[in-house]
Amino acid sequence: MADVEVVGAELADGQVKSLRVRFKHTTERVIDRATALTWLADGHSLLTYAGPAHHGERGYAIERVDVDGDVYLRTDTKPVAKDELRFPAAHH
Repeated sequence: MADVEVVGAELADGQVKSLRVRFKHTTERVIDRATALTWLADGHSLLTYAGPAHHGERGYAIERVDVDGDVYLRTDTKPVAKDELRFPAAHH
């Protein structure tokens, strides 16, 4: 399974629209929410990340959180029906 660095996110109305991601030592790419959920279900780790690729700071793991039959992307495990991502302090 891969560790995927999440370097940015676009959220609107409490839901992730897209994530800027990269695998170690690769170029960033953009994935949609459905792809992120699939990667998590497949066992990959999505980790928030801030700063340059080689000297940045790893942050929080993004988890799939089930609430009333729906799935949300969260960096905490609170059963809240919206996506919520926290990045390390260096995130801009």
